[in-house]
Amino acid sequence: MIEKFRDIIDSSPESSGVYLFKGKKNQYIYIGKAKNIKNRLKGHLNQVKIDPKEKKIFEESEFIEWIITKSDYEAFVLENELIKQYKPKYNVRLKSGSSYPMLVITDDEYPTVLISRKYGEIKGEYFGPFLPARTARAMKDLIHKLFKLRTCDPLHKRDIVCFDYHLGLCSAPCVGKISKKDYNFDAKNAKVFLSGNVKKIIYQLYDKLDEYSKKMNFEKAAVIRDQIVAMENLVKKQEVLGLPVDEADIFYFFDREIYLIIIRGSRIVGKEILELKERGIDNLEISVISNYYIKGNYIPDKILVNREITERENLIRWLSDKKKKEVTLSDKIPEKIENFIKRNISGIGLEETRELFEKIFGFKLPYRIEGFDISTLFGKYTVGSCVVWIDGKMEKREYRRFKIKTVDQIDDYRSLKEVLFRRFRKYTEMDDPPELVLIDGGKGHLSQGIDVKNTLKLSNLRIFAIAKKEEIIFTDDGKTVNLFEHQPLLRLFTQIRDEAHRFALSYNRKLRERDTLRDVLEGIEGVGKKRKEILYRTYKTADKIAEASIEELKKLGIPEKVAQNIKKYLSL
Repeated sequence: MIEKFRDIIDSSPESSGVYLFKGKKNQYIYIGKAKNIKNRLKGHLNQVKIDPKEKKIFEESEFIEWIITKSDYEAFVLENELIKQYKPKYNVRLKSGSSYPMLVITDDEYPTVLISRKYGEIKGEYFGPFLPARTARAMKDLIHKLFKLRTCDPLHKRDIVCFDYHLGLCSAPCVGKISKKDYNFDAKNAKVFLSGNVKKIIYQLYDKLDEYSKKMNFEKAAVIRDQIVAMENLVKKQEVLGLPVDEADIFYFFDREIYLIIIRGSRIVGKEILELKERGIDNLEISVISNYYIKGNYIPDKILVNREITERENLIRWLSDKKKKEVTLSDKIPEKIENFIKRNISGIGLEETRELFEKIFGFKLPYRIEGFDISTLFGKYTVGSCVVWIDGKMEKREYRRFKIKTVDQIDDYRSLKEVLFRRFRKYTEMDDPPELVLIDGGKGHLSQGIDVKNTLKLSNLRIFAIAKKEEIIFTDDGKTVNLFEHQPLLRLFTQIRDEAHRFALSYNRKLRERDTLRDVLEGIEGVGKKRKEILYRTYKTADKIAEASIEELKKLGIPEKVAQNIKKYLSL
């Protein structure tokens, strides 16, 4: 079947361009580019006998087409556009299906802040991307709270202010509550805050604070004070890390993984694993980078990669054309940033961890480790968590959470024992159960795990516990190991412990919020869906609503009678 392509390839041009493998239904199987199309296609054909992927491309294709271009760069651009449009089966495809969210301060007379997943689709200044994606919404809310940029889009002219003005989320330019000059000063500060380059604006903020205080305009002074506090906190974070790069995206290729690290304002603000749907990609580095930015992700001034890049000049030119500003590309990552990457990506240095683990504990580092923690609020909403580490990575799809059923008071040991019994029983049904579990706690917590292990006769299971602050490991065979003396083991065990703690706490908080606010509000006369949402957005908990005065509730647009019902109901 493959032989039929020899004549097609022999007739192909010796020119630069793009070639297209297509299937029976005209679907795109693979798209590539070349300075010499004929030579490149011959290269594909010669790889069929040794490369399974090349063999599949030919087997699934019915014919090959090509598009001749004037230059190699023109072919580079065309290839990327066609891959974006047709998403061929055997080209590089990142498992993250869409681009990451960015914030945009719009180019309007009265700018606002919007969320966008495509760089350039909204006129304005872009910031981000935000990883994980939910932080974009949280940051947008913070911008409204700190800088009072309008929440309506487009801007409406009104006779009276809306709820968001009373909530402190908007300065109400729609009714002239703020001058255009002051509003644009706030918008400028929002841009500075999002960029991270805040030092140059703090002194201006102090001048504004002094001006408003002298005029006894304490409401505006309070807004400026909050902005100053937020920016000074940002400066402290920058000084702690003090990275030598202001803005960059880093693509760190390691083993079978690709790590994306986002640097903004000299701080690492996000990291993500870019998983591939396909292996054995030609020119992997350039394919991954171009695939990431062609989705519409923000292009920073600098891109750093830990490998040499083929077609470097084409990539730089393409990125600069898309950004409409010169972009630099370097394969030299500053030592301080590389050290951060190695500390925070568990798979890097795994061999060193394996060797040290076996030396210290006397058995091989297990492929799978499960971590456990308990979270409670004064004996209520008690929950347990089980997180799973597999061969260097936390596997969130394997996580489990437990609502405690047999304990109705503060009793960590009994709560832990219930969780371990429920989880360990599953081990007897698993084909490949974990060989090691890590419990957040000390010797008392360790003994609970040993009791459950012995009761269920899990002879191949090892139990460790990790004590907070001291960072000491207690083992089921009596060892005590100070992790500060063994940094690779410290990274391993604290990663699992901290993730178990986070997962348990988030479940505990979820139960509390559900039971203490939304269910409570259901029983209050006059509080419908819209008012419930306003109260939830403003106060988050029932306790904070109970502390609010009737006058504060009325400012949210809640009638006095309903406000009285709320106060009366929550004081019972």
